[in-house]
Amino acid sequence: MDDTSKQKLKNYVLWLLARQEYSHKELIKKLRAKEAPESYIEELLVWCERLGYIDEARYCDSFLRRQINKGFGQKRVLAEAMNKGVDRAQLLQLIETLEVDWFQLAQDAYVKKYAVTAPNLDYKDKAKRVRYMMYRGFSYEEIDFAMQAATMGE
Repeated sequence: MDDTSKQKLKNYVLWLLARQEYSHKELIKKLRAKEAPESYIEELLVWCERLGYIDEARYCDSFLRRQINKGFGQKRVLAEAMNKGVDRAQLLQLIETLEVDWFQLAQDAYVKKYAVTAPNLDYKDKAKRVRYMMYRGFSYEEIDFAMQAATMGE
């Protein structure tokens, strides 16, 4: 691999990192898509880590806050984290530190989707709403809380 190709890959990684945080795993995937040699990928990522451009703890924090802002529950956050290469133990510790109120988050997501809540939903409508909330990553207890709070709020 010549110096020009190496510089192009380095500029590409710096351009990506200037826009948002990336995990180690995501950057490897993006560099492989550019057909970078494995040896250079590792060398480039070590260089980025040494300079502080890649920081897994910072990425983990950024990732969790993005997911919470999207209105996702803990199950969905953990599933997405696995796909992105986020350290599960580090993420769980961060969730504890931030003291995320998943019940409130479920309620907010439910109210956002279903602004008008009929007090007596039929089985089909209730099942549809529960499926939607489960897809968003909430537990049944959180969903039940959100649905009850929404009907009481009227």
